Amino acid sequence: MSGKKSISIVMPVFNEEGVLRILYERLVEIVNPLPYSIQFLFVDDGSIDESLQILHELQNTDNRVQVLELARNFGHQNALSAGIDCAEGDAIILMDVDLEDNPVFIKDFIKKWEEGYNVVYARRGKREVGFLKRSMYAMFHKINYRITDINLEPAGIFCLMDREAVDLIKNLPERNRYIPGLRTWIGLSQIGILVDRDKRYDSTSRVRTRALFNLAFDSFVSFSTVPLQVAMLLGLLFSCLSFLGIITIVALKLTWDLPVQGWASTICVILLIGGIQLICIWLQGEYISRIFHEVKNRPNYIIQNKTGFKTNGR
Repeated sequence: MSGKKSISIVMPVFNEEGVLRILYERLVEIVNPLPYSIQFLFVDDGSIDESLQILHELQNTDNRVQVLELARNFGHQNALSAGIDCAEGDAIILMDVDLEDNPVFIKDFIKKWEEGYNVVYARRGKREVGFLKRSMYAMFHKINYRITDINLEPAGIFCLMDREAVDLIKNLPERNRYIPGLRTWIGLSQIGILVDRDKRYDSTSRVRTRALFNLAFDSFVSFSTVPLQVAMLLGLLFSCLSFLGIITIVALKLTWDLPVQGWASTICVILLIGGIQLICIWLQGEYISRIFHEVKNRPNYIIQNKTGFKTNGR
């Protein structure tokens, strides 16, 4: 290391054979002039294409490349957690490999780190995705900012964290992990840099829509109890409306002896209230299911093999 500060760039990989060499060349071009010892830590999250083979080829030609091979696909956030746990640098940079996170901003992150910030993260600017997906991302970040207890800014995983921040996150034991939320929760000295997201190198995202929804909900329930409070408020609202309805029916019958018509509307109201009750039960079930996963205390990932580290092996 020759006394240099070291930086580990952690990148989860899942079936990204088409971009790995391109990304590696861009990273090398950016970091080679920097006065730091750099490690490229690729976490293979159960790829079934040629990604792992390409990573080993890169490792054979550049001893700065580190490859962490997981036993199967454990998911994006768990692959990031594996990289965070195994990274050896004085600071680590998290980024995706699909080129949406532009490596050129690494120099800006490092500059802010040298100014004394523990965490430097990319605040979301423009992103090259379709209108529907862009709108969903914007809605998620707005809801997240308003309901969570930690005021999450529109930011993804692209960031730099120093060793103090990394060690704090490593000591957080929870199973359902949302790294940007955990990063914000630990506090310390943090700053955001406005970064526009580039277009993916291809048109097919490796993260399914269902997984994105699950990740969004993990953020909502991990850092807020507002969903449960909404369920309570809905219950109070419909209880009050039902009470007013009873008073109205009794008043019409006793005062004007008017029969109450409208069986169809009654059935609609019953179905509406029943649906809301089921939604409230589902919300409670989501919180309980997360308690269930926490109690089981299974590891977030299993490492099958690691190469390029100070201590290699299975």
